[in-house]
Amino acid sequence: MINIKYKNQEKGPSDSDFEKRIKSQGNGQKIFFKRDLTRFVKWPKYIRIQRQRRIFCQKLKIPPAIFQFTRTLDKNMTSQLFQLLSSYKKNNGIEVNASFKKSLEIKKIKDSILIRHGINTVAKLVKNQKSLFVLIAHDVNPIDCVVWMPTLCSKMGVPYCIVKNKSKLGSLVNRKNTSCITLTYLNFKDNESLEKLLECFRKNFNERYSEAINRWSEGNI
Repeated sequence: MINIKYKNQEKGPSDSDFEKRIKSQGNGQKIFFKRDLTRFVKWPKYIRIQRQRRIFCQKLKIPPAIFQFTRTLDKNMTSQLFQLLSSYKKNNGIEVNASFKKSLEIKKIKDSILIRHGINTVAKLVKNQKSLFVLIAHDVNPIDCVVWMPTLCSKMGVPYCIVKNKSKLGSLVNRKNTSCITLTYLNFKDNESLEKLLECFRKNFNERYSEAINRWSEGNI
């Protein structure tokens, strides 16, 4: 005979398919506590390099030429700076199919690009005294590409500034990231705001260059 169980019928302790097994801490049945296994995780290579660099910065003394890139511009001044530069942002969406006169105007605008980027182009403009100021990213890798730029700017008397995030600088030139940018032309309406920024650049970076180039890190960044 087949025993048919109805839904309304109450299950007893023996009627369940899987009986509850009482855990015992004897040999072979020991209960292990939950462990923190984060140190056993194999992290990606770029995360391992970041962590190793951080530990090296804490333990070793960094030379002054590299240590100066840890001191960046304030948050309030950076917001003012990027508000000013957003109006001079490179515009790729210009329509060229309008008329002959407009196309000539567009060519003139393209020839006189306001924001220039790249190490070689910025260095040429600084040497020829055509740049108003220079912005350098603090997280360029390898740092050897940009480590000489502050010395060049201080020698030529061009105000410079070290800013966080190379990707933020790249957004001004429609790129993923860029090492440094410079402004070659400024609208006369923005002269007041530019003068305030240039004063800040000179006080914090140009005038303090001699101190920064002689200051080693104390190994506790």
